[in-house]
Amino acid sequence: MAAFSLTLVLLVLSLAHSARSFHTQTIPLNWTTVSTCAIDNPARIIAGDITTQATANTPAACVESCAAQGFGYAGVEFGNECHCGSGLVGTLQNAPASDCNMACSGNGNFSCGGAWRIQVYSFPALRPGSWAYQGCIADSLAAPAFTSSTTHTFSTNLDLVNQCLQACSQAGATFAAVEDAGVCQCSGSAPVPAAQKVAETACNSLCPLPGNAGFEFCGGVNALGVYKLVG
Repeated sequence: MAAFSLTLVLLVLSLAHSARSFHTQTIPLNWTTVSTCAIDNPARIIAGDITTQATANTPAACVESCAAQGFGYAGVEFGNECHCGSGLVGTLQNAPASDCNMACSGNGNFSCGGAWRIQVYSFPALRPGSWAYQGCIADSLAAPAFTSSTTHTFSTNLDLVNQCLQACSQAGATFAAVEDAGVCQCSGSAPVPAAQKVAETACNSLCPLPGNAGFEFCGGVNALGVYKLVG
């Protein structure tokens, strides 16, 4: 009987926790909410994921931390986890908002994801179409990553990734890539099979974001940050 009572109490507490309502926090720095609740996994859905555990974690605090480090994506998970990265590894699989039912370690009025449930944020607010980050790929004159591509340069590298994705969208390309914080390549086909994926640290060139949003990674020297149109 005692075991049954304990089970009942735990069930009631679990239901009460899952039914808890949270306030919506204003996201700073002109960032936007990509997903109010998405399914994460041990391989991580944010490309180049850097995870920190913070006692003062909230969506706003995580976004500010990621932006200050030059990342363009942020996510909160499991109450105290802040995830920073340079893109998404594929199309997000959304979960019910009620799955993101863990209070933020920094302010219990807000939700910060759940168990393998993550709230995802990004800058800029609107990217053209649905582009998924494919990774950092080696590129050189001797061994180009694409067999056929068009090169675009812009008057400024401010918000370069977004400029590149817009240019490639307008050109009808299915792949876009940024290199060394100044060059954009658009291609209608995937990188050649011989193209080598390299460590994310090779794509360490930084481009400024508008306002006070910080910086984002824009490829590197002989290294492309590659995006694929997925929707």
